Amino acid sequence: MTKTLTADIQRRNAERQLFNARRSLSHLVELYNNGQWRLLYRDEATFAEVVRQARQAVDQWTAIVAPGGHE
Repeated sequence: MTKTLTADIQRRNAERQLFNARRSLSHLVELYNNGQWRLLYRDEATFAEVVRQARQAVDQWTAIVAPGGHE
C-alpha cells in the first residue's frame, strides 16, 4: 500500500513538473511572438539557449510521465 501511495505521489509530482515546464515554454514563445524577449534577455543567443533548455525540460518530464516512463 505504501509503495503504491509513494508511486502515486511521485507521478502527481512529475505531472505537476510537466505542467510547469509546458507553461514556462509557452511563456517564452509568447515573449518571442510579441518581441518582449528583447527587454529581458541580453541577446538572441541567450534567449535561444533558455528556450532550448525549456524544450528539453518538457521532453524529459514527458518521458517520465508517459506510460512506462522511469523517474
